[in-house]
Amino acid sequence: MRPIVSEQNSLRYPLNELFGTQAHVRLLRVLANEVDGPLTASDAAARAGLTVPGAQKALRRLFQSGFVTRIGGGRNYQYSIRLSERLVQIALELFQAEKARYEELLDAITTTLENLTPHPQAVWIQAFPRKLGEPLALGVMHETRHLSKFIRKLRTQLIRVEQDFDLTIEVDGFTKADIPDLKVDKITSLYGALPLLDNYGRHINTRPSTHEESDHRLMKLSRKLAEVVEHDASLVRRAKEHVDRLLQKDQGLATMDITEWRDILNLYSIPRLSRFLTSTSERANRLRQSNPFFAVLNSDEKTRLMSGLEDNRDT
Repeated sequence: MRPIVSEQNSLRYPLNELFGTQAHVRLLRVLANEVDGPLTASDAAARAGLTVPGAQKALRRLFQSGFVTRIGGGRNYQYSIRLSERLVQIALELFQAEKARYEELLDAITTTLENLTPHPQAVWIQAFPRKLGEPLALGVMHETRHLSKFIRKLRTQLIRVEQDFDLTIEVDGFTKADIPDLKVDKITSLYGALPLLDNYGRHINTRPSTHEESDHRLMKLSRKLAEVVEHDASLVRRAKEHVDRLLQKDQGLATMDITEWRDILNLYSIPRLSRFLTSTSERANRLRQSNPFFAVLNSDEKTRLMSGLEDNRDT
């Protein structure tokens, strides 16, 4: 049975085409929020979680509808969002609101955690809802003597968050001895430090690090990050948005460093920023501890950033 019983013309109802499929929405979100410039179909597919043929088909449809522009020719086509289109501008506002709502949710959960004592060793999102109405699942690692009581307190305090966001939040508690294997690109850490696995099932940070070792690992990551920033300027915009959001609330002792990062992101060119990320100056070493870029990378970008590091503890 056909779900649509009557046709609607695309001139009067162009949003049917703009948001007609999940592939359209995913690709528009990538072009609107994640990059500053055109993308090939294969790059857009990787970022949107689509097959390349599926992304090519959806991009052709969006191009034919006038919502996306196309540059180049043949297999070298690149696509970008048509910013002059009024409906696209409204769509961009929707994607920004979607992103802001997600960040507000994480902030609300994190604030709830910070107000509970004794503080947990780690809290993470272990499962996101796949469909509307499904729960968000949190994992909590705490000492055995505090775990049960903390979980009860947390569930009570999260009721307000659930009401504000019309969301069910489930909480699972673990001790360090029974925590499941967690891969760095599969979970979202909210609080504390986790005994994570890399993509090959090896434990990360299996032994305590000295201050010098931590600085060395951060420098190696910063060098790779500088290369990524040089090729994807959208990371700078995303870092600016993250820093601005942080500064809307009091960050305590971290406020000064975060303010410095805001000035750097606003004033430095990409080449200058790249040099700063890899600098060994006292200021660069100090600010490397609060680098906002690490907070805005998605799971695929984190995986690419960590790939090829010589030591599996470098993450």
